[in-house]
Formats: sequence, structure tokens, C-alpha cells
Amino acid sequence: MVSRWIRLCGGILTVRVRGAELERFLNLCTQARIRLRRIERIDIDELHAEISLYDFYRLARLKKRKRCRVHILRRRGLPFLLHRMRRRYALWGGLLLVCLVCYQLGTRIWVIEAEFPQGVDGYAVLEELDNLGIGIGTKCADIDVHAVKVHMMTTLDDLKFFALNVDGNMLFIETAAATEAPEVDQNKGVRSVVALRDGVIDKMIVRRGTAKCKPGDAVLAGDILVDALVEPKDEQQSELGTAQLVDANADIWATTRYAVTRKMALEAEKKHETGASKTRYAICFGKTRINLYFGSSLIQGNCDRIISIETVKLNDHLALPISLYRETITPYTTEPVIHEAADVQAQLEYGAQRAVEAQMVEGSVSSMQADVSEENGAAILRATVWCYEQIAESVEDGRTDADLPQKTEQTDES
Repeated sequence: MVSRWIRLCGGILTVRVRGAELERFLNLCTQARIRLRRIERIDIDELHAEISLYDFYRLARLKKRKRCRVHILRRRGLPFLLHRMRRRYALWGGLLLVCLVCYQLGTRIWVIEAEFPQGVDGYAVLEELDNLGIGIGTKCADIDVHAVKVHMMTTLDDLKFFALNVDGNMLFIETAAATEAPEVDQNKGVRSVVALRDGVIDKMIVRRGTAKCKPGDAVLAGDILVDALVEPKDEQQSELGTAQLVDANADIWATTRYAVTRKMALEAEKKHETGASKTRYAICFGKTRINLYFGSSLIQGNCDRIISIETVKLNDHLALPISLYRETITPYTTEPVIHEAADVQAQLEYGAQRAVEAQMVEGSVSSMQADVSEENGAAILRATVWCYEQIAESVEDGRTDADLPQKTEQTDES
């Protein structure tokens, strides 16, 4: 199939050969390396075959020796197509215009993909890029990636990292939030570790400081778990007064317990579809939208709307400024329904678990014991949730070096 397309680019002729010596004609073609394809014997003195345009011109040199007449029955291929269309100036002008438009579309930005993590003002980033003239329709060659990066990092204080990548006519923006510089600790970094909430300690990893508890101890919120004061280890060090204040650091895992109350109304509304879904389309050229339906885009009454946008892409790196909007509308009506408390218990338990997980810094829910009841037309869930979590919290210690035990001076009596 591919070879045939290649031969069509060079031109293919279907010829009719007549003569009394067809075998001689075929032998001469073989000796001259003129290839005939799809040879079909029509009569004792006639055959049809396909030959390339280049071999046909070579065949004319053998006319004195071949003793056969060759007639052209059909012409196919690119050279004959161009010959027939050589005077169609409007067609060639339109084709040239399409090529120029495609070239211009391929040199501009039509798709912008950005990632804005928490802590980065995405609106400010896009507004600053718009002030620099970077947006939909900007020429790729006019974007100086390094200069834009330097400008964004010096202008926006909430950026720790900014990258701008141009791939075809797609622009990718990657950012990272800047972390605030730690404040200078006036107490020379003296901090103690206290309990964040009540619990029973399961595991301790003390890196610096003096542990004030051990696994199995029950602690209350605010209790000191690791003290910043490090006492001497033996009597000799005690006499030398080597006690010091350090920045206590530890990981302390404990079993904690939460009491959670959740409430949900038993009366709700249930949807009922009133008719078949309706789908309507719209085409966007750049920032211009053309609706392919009659009427307004606004919808009266209750309905569910699902909108999908498909961008025309030639490949993964080249997208055209044409998008197809597909909007599916499903009308519905509502009616009040009354649920039982047992019906909404699973939802209440899930909400209780999510509420507890939001309060934990690091950890997971171990188990839950819940009881649901109905009060004043609402389902009330009272649950006790046990968790395994990290309860160590580092807080400033008010002590300074002046609060350390004074060094004991010893004199030798002679």
C-alpha cells in the first residue's frame, strides 16, 4: 500500500500494447529494466499493463526495436493532477492562504496549563503574565523564558519556584509557594516538647532533650514530654556544672480519644427526572463563542448541567484555537422525603471520621464506637473515636543560660 502511494507521487500510466511480437516487447523491457505491473493479456496481440511515468519516457527510446504500438489508457498520480490544476489560481491561492494560517497558528500560544499549589496566588501570577503580554495568542518566539522567570521571582514574594515551558503552542506554568523565613529565636533555640492533646504514650523517639515520660504513661494536653534542660549524666559532670539548654526534638506517638457529635436533618429532597436529557453544542474560536442552538444560554427551572470541552489538537504539542463545548441538560423535580436515622448513620460516621482526621497533625483513626438517635426531626450521632497519632508539639521555653545551675568551684588544699 505504501509503495503504491509512493508510485502515485511519481505518476502511473495504464498502457495498451499491440503487436505481433508481445514476447519480444516484454524481453526488451526486462533487458532495459523497465518494470511493468499488473500485466493482463487481453488478446493474442494485445495486453494491458501499468508503468511509471519515468519508465514510460525510457520506453520511448525502444520504439524502433519493440515493433509494438503503445497507447495510453489512463493517467494517475500527482504530476497529472498538478498539470490539470495549473491554471486554477483561486485554488492555489486558497491553499497558500491555508498554509500561511496554519503556520501562524502553530507559532502562537493557544493552550495554557498551570499548577498553583496552596500558598500561591494564581490570579496574581496570571495577571502579571498578562501585563508582560503573555497569554492566548502570544507568539512563542516573543517569550523570553529566562527573563520572565527572573521578573516573576523578583515581583511576587509568595513564589519560591517559577518555571515557564513552551511546548509547541502550549504553555506550561509550574510554581511553588515560598516558605517564610524562621524568626530568630531570642532564647537561642531553647524549646521544649509538650503534649498536643490527652493520650496514652505508645512510642517515643527522643533526639534532643530529657524525656519526662515513658511508653505506657497517660499524659494531658500541655504536659512537658521532653524537657529542654539536659542534666549531667554522672557526678563528675555534675560537679563541673555541664547542664545545658538545648532545642528539644522528639516524635511521640500516642493513643488518643475524641468525642464527636454530628447532626443531620432527616427531611431531604429527592430528585426525579422529568424528561429526556438535552444536549447542545457551541464552538469557540479563541475567545469568540458561537452557539449551535437557538435561544438563550440561561436555563429555567431545576436541572443538572454537565459541560465538557474538547480542544482540537493535531498532536500532543500542537493545539488549534478551536474548542467544542458540549452541554448536557437533565431537568428534574424534587419532592420531600423523610429518612430514618439508621439510613443516614453511615454518612454521619464518615463525617465524624473526617472531622477527627482534620484535627490530627499526623496519624490515623484506629476504631470508632457510635450511637445514633432521633431528636426533633434530626439524626444525632454521638461517637467515640480512638486514634493513633503524633502528639509532640514544640513550644518555646522561657529559660535562659542564666537559669542554669552555677558551676561549682573546687580548691585544692595544700
